Amino acid sequence: MLRSLRQATKSWASRGIIVILAVSFAAFGINDVFTGGSRSAIATVGSVEVPTVLFDRQFQRALQRERERAGRPDLTREEAHRNGLSSQVLGLLVRQYLLDAEANALGLRAADSSVRRELESADAFMNEEGAFDPALYDLMLERNDMTRAEYEDLIRADLLRAQLLDTVGAERAVPDSLAGALHRYRAERRDAVVATVASAGMAGVAEPGDDEIAAWYEENGEAFMAPERRDGVFVRLTAEAMVSEIELSDDDVYAEYEARIDEFEMPERRAVVQINAADEALIRDGARMLAEGRPFEAVADALAGRGATVLTLPEFEPGGPMKAATEAIFALSAGEASGPVETPFGWHLFKVESVTPARRQGFEEVRQALHDEMALDLAGEGLFRLSTVLEDELGGGASLERAAAAVGAQAMPLTGIDRAGLDRAETPVLDDLPEREEIFAVLFETVEGAESPLTELADGSFAILRVDGVTAPTPLPLAEVRSEVRAALLAQAEAQAAEKVAEALAARVQAGESLAAAARDAGLVVHRLEGVARDGSVRDGSDADPEVSFALLQALFAQEEGDAAPVVAEAAEGWAVAVLTAVREAQGAEADAARARLRTRLARAWSDDVATVYRNALYGRHEIEVNDAAVTALFGPPSQ
Repeated sequence: MLRSLRQATKSWASRGIIVILAVSFAAFGINDVFTGGSRSAIATVGSVEVPTVLFDRQFQRALQRERERAGRPDLTREEAHRNGLSSQVLGLLVRQYLLDAEANALGLRAADSSVRRELESADAFMNEEGAFDPALYDLMLERNDMTRAEYEDLIRADLLRAQLLDTVGAERAVPDSLAGALHRYRAERRDAVVATVASAGMAGVAEPGDDEIAAWYEENGEAFMAPERRDGVFVRLTAEAMVSEIELSDDDVYAEYEARIDEFEMPERRAVVQINAADEALIRDGARMLAEGRPFEAVADALAGRGATVLTLPEFEPGGPMKAATEAIFALSAGEASGPVETPFGWHLFKVESVTPARRQGFEEVRQALHDEMALDLAGEGLFRLSTVLEDELGGGASLERAAAAVGAQAMPLTGIDRAGLDRAETPVLDDLPEREEIFAVLFETVEGAESPLTELADGSFAILRVDGVTAPTPLPLAEVRSEVRAALLAQAEAQAAEKVAEALAARVQAGESLAAAARDAGLVVHRLEGVARDGSVRDGSDADPEVSFALLQALFAQEEGDAAPVVAEAAEGWAVAVLTAVREAQGAEADAARARLRTRLARAWSDDVATVYRNALYGRHEIEVNDAAVTALFGPPSQ
């Protein structure tokens, strides 16, 4: 925290960080937060108590974030508690307080001199000369109703936590031998010559007979199964479907218009033509031509021929990112051209073609759009209540169809749906819904004869479904899949034939022939593989030849330098024979820099791993007790 504070507080504006820190702790006192002692603790971690007021403050913040994330402004404390939000918040606080408990157990205390150094190095308390200013320090604390002792306790606790984590997880030097070995392994590249024997269309492969097809089908029938399919009913509640039920009078809409009147102020806009170039001399030459009386359009054509860009901005408004351009353009009258103007995009000449004065959009202009927006907002607010009515109907014994009708929703039948959301005609179902995958996942998680829970989807709508029937996966009759079985059997035979050809090529190379000569006799082409890495990438960062399979790369990288024995491996379209020709190790300044970066990453990863293990070990060193009475006081008794 303190390191981040020092980095962040570089200006008067960023000194507001101290305000945020202070407000977070002012309500319950620094000593209670970091040293325990609260008479009303939500939990106890070792010898340190977690104040209930701190927990409640953090829970409120988490609740607000969850409301915004889920689009549920009506999400109550109790519902969030039941959904586990309180456990998440308490878990995070316990994780933090475990460090305090460990520091107490070890008898650690941050020295006053360390606290003083942190204070005097914090930019938040420095004057314009860069020196620590006690008056500024006291002023900042006074504004946030904190004493020096309280804020210095905050620093002291943060120092202790940092000391514990830095002690066990501080970055340590990674041995050169380890970094070097790992870098050599990752950066090594290899050259080879490769010949590929394509499986498709291999000569000499006989057409499979009926008996072969039947036997292969019996042995591999699991590859030709009809998928599990489900029948049921689907209901979705959306805010859009409720809009027509929302009644808004013109008085309601006008009141909203008045309340948001600033949104309907339209600033002055200008239609502008600009000439833009990176070359200042070119733009100044254009300004000279304008000063001589040449029309702006003629100057634009002339400069465009010399590399400038001419662009029309039909609705240029003030307040954009180009301050210099805005000032220049709004200083011009209609028909007037500017002199040279510099912006982050280069140099410009502007001409204002026309001016549209500022005005306020009238109520009639925006009435319909405002009405629709208000209706959708109200429908969204009512959607949760509507979902509650639907659940009440179902709880009272109504069928899903009847409950849907009670809330004005449509019950959609689902017939023969597979896990991909396709019906028996292979037609996508609910393909207009972005959440269809989520819906079909629920469909296949729900048992036959049951209704799913009412589920809130990512777009804020609610969905529920019932599973009426399940058709288990069944083998497809041979008559229906005979062509597929034949193709699979034929492909297998072709692949076996290609493998034999590849092995014969390798045998000739092993006997002393070159791969090029052996491949030429077989009517194959040899191509070179240069600078390929273990992941298949080549030197320019692009992917290797698609015919170079992972199996082939494994075989090549398993060989020692100088090994000329051919390797045979399955490739994407058949079988490949390769001969290693060179092993290339990373060298030079670029390799040294990459090795140094790898050492840094390894050191950080080691540090993070050790700190994580240490934090987890603290759970076994300190007893954690939750105050159930305090939880009940905050959220009520647990539901039965």
